[in-house]
Amino acid sequence: MWTEKSCKFTKDLSAFGTGYAQYTVSFVSTESRLKMPITLYENPDSPPCMSVRIVAKMIGVQFDLKQMDYDENMRKEPYILINPAHTVPALDDDGFRIWESRAIMGYLVQNYGKDDSLYPKDPKKRAKVDNMLQFDVGNLYASFAEYFYPPALFGHDGLPEAKDKVKDRLSVLNTILSDQPYVAGDSLSLADVSIRCSLLTPAACGHTDYSEYPNIRKWIDKFQTEVVDFNEIVPEGFKLLQDWFRQGLETHGLDPNLFHRK
Repeated sequence: MWTEKSCKFTKDLSAFGTGYAQYTVSFVSTESRLKMPITLYENPDSPPCMSVRIVAKMIGVQFDLKQMDYDENMRKEPYILINPAHTVPALDDDGFRIWESRAIMGYLVQNYGKDDSLYPKDPKKRAKVDNMLQFDVGNLYASFAEYFYPPALFGHDGLPEAKDKVKDRLSVLNTILSDQPYVAGDSLSLADVSIRCSLLTPAACGHTDYSEYPNIRKWIDKFQTEVVDFNEIVPEGFKLLQDWFRQGLETHGLDPNLFHRK
């Protein structure tokens, strides 16, 4: 993509010959493209959005942040052309568009990371990371969405069967962490970032008792000591998430401390 300045610059050099002008256009165009920011469409209270921002910070990627409100605009153009699922986050990297936080994190590390430590190239190590990313989105975070969100959104008083799913998924995670320091093995990975941010949902509801899951508690402490970017990015969004849950519960006439007693 050419800037207005680069086009004028090329025009000024046209007197030197067609070949020279064409070369200059190509060169300036490349420089302009390199300077284009990566756009992240997000909402600061979204745990998946927080995970993407943490990984970006860890590998030195800067975003042009575009905040999306949870309203009808997410289902209309132009956003629906970027993300037809009308969710956040979504990323636009100079015309390359991708959505779903775990896919975005993988893309960023593969394209901009200095090494593959967060998302290994080794097939077996990567499979372990992918395994836990899939466990997160399909089991752990899904159970949180089923149990914690309906009361704030619709006034449902936390379905018992949904609570059982949460306890089961946490037990699985606790078992996984019983003989390894990180969720996908012996080193920190994207799966740790994703799952740690997923756990912000129950925490925002006041559900923070991990006495039954000591390995998770130990892992959380280790993670937050090692990943300093988590502590820089999360607090503001976490407060917004807490407020969102509280306001949602109060709107539906439910006790804002509903999950503190469960």
